[in-house]
Amino acid sequence: MKSILFVCTGNTCRSPLAEGIFTKMIASKDSFSISSAGLHARDGLPASEKTVAILAKQGIDFSKFRSQSLRAEKVQEATHIFVMTKSHLQEILTLYPNIREKTFLLSEGTTREDIDDPIGGTLDAYEQCAHAIEEALERILLFIEKNLI
Repeated sequence: MKSILFVCTGNTCRSPLAEGIFTKMIASKDSFSISSAGLHARDGLPASEKTVAILAKQGIDFSKFRSQSLRAEKVQEATHIFVMTKSHLQEILTLYPNIREKTFLLSEGTTREDIDDPIGGTLDAYEQCAHAIEEALERILLFIEKNLI
């Protein structure tokens, strides 16, 4: 079983988008556990309205989603951790230096460096963010399935 953890700042925009989209991508596979967390999240907040709307357009109901802060247990149980920015990568490796081999920048291997935070932006900004995440996830799924990461 592969346990995938997506991490962003507040766990209300980018990492829930990644969690929802990736969950849909692997719906026919039973060898995955998917979750998300935020480095500076407050527990129990809903995903942003625009995140819920973007996911709903793809047939994904995230209305019951609630944010959670990153905890050591989640980090330890994850087989793969994907972060949205280089600063997230630096921060998580400072907190948990022994997880380097399973922690990756979501956009690693693409021309994009970071997945920008759409918080407070327009619906178009959220759609662009979701598109960037989906492109990265398609590539990542191929690598995970081939056991390259």
